[in-house]
Amino acid sequence: MKLYIFIIFIGCLFTSILAVNVGVRVLSVSDGVVLLSILISLIFLLFIDALVAILVRFLPKKLVNPFNKIYNVHKWESKLYVRLGIRKWKDLISESGKALTGFGKRQVENIKDNEYLYKFMEETVYAEVLHLISAFLGFLVVIVNIKLWLIVGIPLAIFNFILQILPVMVQRYNRPKLMLAYKRNQRINHS
Repeated sequence: MKLYIFIIFIGCLFTSILAVNVGVRVLSVSDGVVLLSILISLIFLLFIDALVAILVRFLPKKLVNPFNKIYNVHKWESKLYVRLGIRKWKDLISESGKALTGFGKRQVENIKDNEYLYKFMEETVYAEVLHLISAFLGFLVVIVNIKLWLIVGIPLAIFNFILQILPVMVQRYNRPKLMLAYKRNQRINHS
């Protein structure tokens, strides 16, 4: 959560400084108009995120099957996450699953229960899908800022993209470990 708040603060500060300086000097737009545009953009982004979070829950179960090949995590990808130091910062990412769905992904509570592990992996897929969709739909904020698209829309869309991709990385980093535990449990239970 701290990392999110920090990125949001830096994103808004950067966008505000850029937008006010460029907006006032180049586009002859008042500070108030620029700041109002930023506020409207943030509300728009929150609306998109909430709408996507709701709609993703209506996906058919077969589309969020964690064993579906489209959710496979490649070895190069796992190595990239390790290189990016994900172990150090993954716990700083906001996790709202417990509050929104009743299923928290902060820690694994029962590593020996495959029904639980499958649900956990399924929740990582839901999170991955909704954050990926939100990352790209966030660029629609440019439309909200027709006049200020370059100095408000694009910077906020980029910061939104970063905020959405970080949880995708965490889901894709954690899911292979859950799958290994799931498969190990299957071997133990079927032997």
